[in-house]
Amino acid sequence: MKSFRDKMLEVRPEIAEREAAFRDKIALAMELRALRDTANMSQEQIAALSALPFRNVQACEALAGEMPTEGDVAAYRAAVHAQKAGD
Repeated sequence: MKSFRDKMLEVRPEIAEREAAFRDKIALAMELRALRDTANMSQEQIAALSALPFRNVQACEALAGEMPTEGDVAAYRAAVHAQKAGD
């Protein structure tokens, strides 16, 4: 017997898509935060080294909201790697 949730997802597949996107956003935010923590950097340092506005750095690490652009994520990662290379 199908659960209510399974029935709902059959009728409203966009709900499953939103849930998947939400999980992806959380995973990315946690990955970037861990990367920054490992490099012992602040969000301000990421913003300065990446030339991203501070609010974009915050959005990259936010557990909710829209996914950041690929460019923002690439700039974020490049800033961390540049810091690590300079250590």
